[in-house]
Amino acid sequence: MLKKILVLNYTMTLVTGLHIGGSSDTFDIGGADSTVIKNPLTKEPYIPGSSLKGKIRSLLRRRYGLDNNIIRNLFEPVEKNDSGSFADTRILFRDAVLTNESKEKLKRHLGEGVFTEIKAENSINPLTGKAKDPRFIERVPANTEFEGQFVLQVYEGDPEEEMKNYLIEGLKLLELNYLGASGSRGYGRVKFTSPIFEKEDPFKEEVF
Repeated sequence: MLKKILVLNYTMTLVTGLHIGGSSDTFDIGGADSTVIKNPLTKEPYIPGSSLKGKIRSLLRRRYGLDNNIIRNLFEPVEKNDSGSFADTRILFRDAVLTNESKEKLKRHLGEGVFTEIKAENSINPLTGKAKDPRFIERVPANTEFEGQFVLQVYEGDPEEEMKNYLIEGLKLLELNYLGASGSRGYGRVKFTSPIFEKEDPFKEEVF
């Protein structure tokens, strides 16, 4: 039985440029070989909840192993519903969207309706030592801010405090790692700028 619903709101700042891949039907001369995912209506980049979920789960599994019961509790489906398919997990990752302040800042620096930058990436042939033709990668610039929400559904008998602590640790591990692609090249370093790590309990209980 569902006992309570806890919500953690956050703001995340990009310390370095971020690339989470999207798709493009066309390629423009001078455009990017690899684009970022965007809202098709507004053309604004966003961070899918699935990207956050997958990365945080992976980092926690590296830290505690595949058979950790708390991680299973957080990320595996709760139960089967009436149709026989699995219901959602205890933790829900909402998509993170640009803050209004960042929208205005990007507009001032990049122009109306432009939210990303194009970066040329060179690679070296290890046999010849010569540079290959560059690829042009689209990414969200450093210092851009996103806001989002994690929702934790607590059921009767769940280890609530341990689940909350594991999620907070997952966010700390993410800060020390990277989000998206090309982390080894410096992409995707993030920082949670809301007082998540400063408050004793940053979760807020929702009444239902």
